[in-house]
Amino acid sequence: MKLQHLRSLVVVHESGSLQQATKRLHISQPALSRTLQALEEELGVALLIRSSQGITLTPFGLRLIEHARHVLGSVERARRDIGEMKGAATRRISIGITAVAALSVTLEGVMVEFHAKYPDTQLCIHELRPSEINAMLREGSLDLVLTTHSPEASGGLDVSTVHHIPMRIAARHGHPLLKEKKLSHLLDAIWLTSASGPTSFFEQFFERNGLSPPQRVLECSSLIVALDAMTGLDALMMGPQMNARLSQAFHEQIQPLQIEQDLPDLPVLMICCNRSLLPPSTGLVFELIKASLQRTHPTAT
Repeated sequence: MKLQHLRSLVVVHESGSLQQATKRLHISQPALSRTLQALEEELGVALLIRSSQGITLTPFGLRLIEHARHVLGSVERARRDIGEMKGAATRRISIGITAVAALSVTLEGVMVEFHAKYPDTQLCIHELRPSEINAMLREGSLDLVLTTHSPEASGGLDVSTVHHIPMRIAARHGHPLLKEKKLSHLLDAIWLTSASGPTSFFEQFFERNGLSPPQRVLECSSLIVALDAMTGLDALMMGPQMNARLSQAFHEQIQPLQIEQDLPDLPVLMICCNRSLLPPSTGLVFELIKASLQRTHPTAT
């Protein structure tokens, strides 16, 4: 099985047709057909379904696509790593960050320090949903992930807990429940959280305190939309302690509740495919983000 075989399959899947795939691969359609046929013959299964609507993958093809993206991503990372060892600058490092993590970490210092050492390397930072971020890491679209969500399947991923951030329950200034200290008295309120469901931090917190989770819950990953809901709907928000800049910017709008129950700290995870094989430039980003978290939340454990 050759890399070109795997790359061709991925491009065909993304393009949806042989004609479009040949343009991206810069080969003729007969040559592409022979490549795909050779791959199917080697594996002894059909990978593609051809129809008038285009090309789709069989279950075998869909499974192979997952392997192919992982392999191609690993090869690209290896090329960059060896390139840096030879003195060549990595052109781009892509970082995925979830919305909750973005509220807590300050990346300004990270970018300044990184570009001082690697001025020719572009840092690309993408705010993404937890459901898509780890798949993009595996396929090589991302180099590092900063998240507060543990991956459902961590096989092949290097997961490091780099810090813990205090959680807070907050409301708008003047909220009628602002001085309430009992969690049980807050159940009828409208709640905002970045993730809900049986495995979420939100629902597990109520269950650990012997309470059924609130029924009126809005799942929201946008701080601006959350602020609108806190103002217009009198919603309560459960989320991480914001970084210093955001806390200062919004301190006149929202205020934490001082409830009797202690909220556990939220682990912040840095995820990559293999930390020991990170190129020096990507490894520096890892360490700078970790140091930034420790400066932002120095008392967190």
